[in-house]
Amino acid sequence: MKLIRLTTGEEVVASIKNETETSVTIEDGILLIPAGEGKIGMVPFMPYSDGSPIEINRASIMFMTKPNEDLYRQILRVTTGIETQSSGIVL
Repeated sequence: MKLIRLTTGEEVVASIKNETETSVTIEDGILLIPAGEGKIGMVPFMPYSDGSPIEINRASIMFMTKPNEDLYRQILRVTTGIETQSSGIVL
């Protein structure tokens, strides 16, 4: 799973299916939307598409990185209903 910042300013979290020199193909994209002070909303990326993998031109991508642990857990909870604990040690 990668956090992708597009040149349009949109941030998408998605599974990378394929990468070439000119494009990145993603699947199960979630668009992150600012939702007030310190909060984000999540909606499907390209909700009106047929659900096929989406190919994005590399020229439209500013950067890709791993989402931090908190965002990853939140996306996992939203998409699967599975709640996970922090990887911190509990005493």
